[in-house]
Amino acid sequence: MGSGSLTRAVYPSKGSLQGNQNRTNRFPCRMGHRLDVLDTPPRSRATAPGSSKCGACLCTETAHIGCVKTPLLPRSPMSSNSLNEGVPVAAHPPLFGVRRPLSCPTPVRTALTAGDGAALQVHHIAGGDKGPVILAPGTAMSALCFLTDTTEQSFAEYLAAEGFDIWLFDWRTSPYLAAHNQEYDFDDVARYDWPAAIEHVREATGAAQVSVLAHCLSSPCMMLSLVRGYTDPGHIKAFVPSQVGLHLVMNKANRLKVSLGVDRLLPANRMVHHAQDTPREGMWDLAVGFLAAVWPKSYSCDNPACHRHSATYGDIVLHEKINDATHALMGELVPEVNSSFLKGVAPSSRADDILDDDDRRHLDRLDVPMLLISGQENQMFVPEATERTWHMLHDALGANIQRETFEGFGHLDCYLSGEARRPIWERLAGFLENGG
Repeated sequence: MGSGSLTRAVYPSKGSLQGNQNRTNRFPCRMGHRLDVLDTPPRSRATAPGSSKCGACLCTETAHIGCVKTPLLPRSPMSSNSLNEGVPVAAHPPLFGVRRPLSCPTPVRTALTAGDGAALQVHHIAGGDKGPVILAPGTAMSALCFLTDTTEQSFAEYLAAEGFDIWLFDWRTSPYLAAHNQEYDFDDVARYDWPAAIEHVREATGAAQVSVLAHCLSSPCMMLSLVRGYTDPGHIKAFVPSQVGLHLVMNKANRLKVSLGVDRLLPANRMVHHAQDTPREGMWDLAVGFLAAVWPKSYSCDNPACHRHSATYGDIVLHEKINDATHALMGELVPEVNSSFLKGVAPSSRADDILDDDDRRHLDRLDVPMLLISGQENQMFVPEATERTWHMLHDALGANIQRETFEGFGHLDCYLSGEARRPIWERLAGFLENGG
């Protein structure tokens, strides 16, 4: 990428920038410093004063990045003006368009309205003729996580190169949407978000069916959308519930936390913060900080966001599977979560599954080509989560329901790791294309 070849995208502001007019964006590095991106000719990598570790952050040979120990700008949701129809997004620092140009067509952001009026969004990557695929992220994330440029090729770029038409779906959990500040639960997402996304893609493409990959808690929401009749199963070509299904089986530490009812101590509709650049607001944030210091983990690292993630959700990634640049992004990838959603998830985790009696009478609505997947080393939702769902649905529906685990992988690293292409992505591409 030559100097000046990268077009900066118009994207949600995190606050107005003062000072040097050449500065186009600011974002945190692994050391928690502000990085100022300057549109200047290439220079040598800069390191923070007194630190030798910022070489592992977001520095690049094609844009000078200097670390400055100053407070970060507050994160804010997208304004309504930024949700214009058809906005090309060639870059979204620090997730992509920073270290290298995208190898896929430029994503185009489009506004999407949920059934209850909530403002959602999709990013469309125009691909080939293998049909539309909706990729949905987990809790407190944007679907742009599938497009990070910290490896040679992201999962979304891989699917686009394979000939799929990609739709990155931000449901109301996305930190870039104002809706994430409002209370919501599984049924809200199942009833209002998933039907809107599927119909939007079907109308935009003219396709009768779409394929869906739903990661983490977007997966049970999609399953409820089907079983409760909000989404027509005839509109689904192939469905990949990623890491969890109808049974929210967590690791031992989080099962203990849920069994003790720690969630009942959380206030309703407050933001639990993980990213370095967000202020700590109340006792709940202090409590997460305490748990982060003492909570058992499968890794040792110097990124505070990872430790706060583990205390809130479990270990989001298998650390040995991600590189330093990806590790630096963890706080930005999962920056904050609404406490009301966590409080709603906890009772479902204490129950055997997320279904009610009426749901159980309609398991036939889940009879779509389905591949449940788990990372064998997942320390958030353990593999038993998809295993139990597979047993339930396979017994009821038969061979249409498949399951596969991937040895040596955890949770989100199945999509962020540069090592995931051959064992995971190739399998997923084949299933999303053929449903088998």
